[in-house]
Amino acid sequence: MKTTIALLFVLFMAWNTNAQIDTQSRFQSDSRKFYSWNTEYDKYELIETEYENSVIDIREIGSKTNGYIVISMVDNGQVRMHHGSIYQFKQDSDVEGTWSIKSKFMKAKITYNPKENTITYFYEADNKRYNKLMIFYVKTDEKPNASLKVIANTD
Repeated sequence: MKTTIALLFVLFMAWNTNAQIDTQSRFQSDSRKFYSWNTEYDKYELIETEYENSVIDIREIGSKTNGYIVISMVDNGQVRMHHGSIYQFKQDSDVEGTWSIKSKFMKAKITYNPKENTITYFYEADNKRYNKLMIFYVKTDEKPNASLKVIANTD
C-alpha cells in the first residue's frame, strides 16, 4: 500500500512538473509586408515590402495564455522591437492560432499560420480596429534555444 501511494505521489509530481515546462518558439523572417488602414477606402493598404531580417519569439509559460512575445526587426539599419505579455489565446482553425498581447503602452495580436508559414502582427489599435499590420514570411528555427557560436580569430 505504501509503495502504491509513493508511486502515485511520484507520478503526480512528475505530471505537475511536466505541465509547468516553458515552451519557446523562435521564427526567422527575411521579408515582411507592412499595411496601414486607409479610412478613405475602408481597407488595409500595402505601404511597403521590406526584405530585412526579423526574429519573432513566442514564449508560453505554463499555458498558452501566459508568457510573452518579442518581435525584433531590422528596419533601414536600425533595430525596432515590439513586445508584450500574452493575456489570451484563441485557436481560429485546426492549424491557426492567435495570441493577444499587451504592454504598458500598446495592445496587439499575433496570428501564426503554419500552412502558409506566415505570422501576422496587428498593432496600434483604436476603438474599432488595428490600424497597422505586418505579415512576416517565416521559418521556424531548428534549435529554438541554440546560442550563437563565436569563433575567435587569434591571428
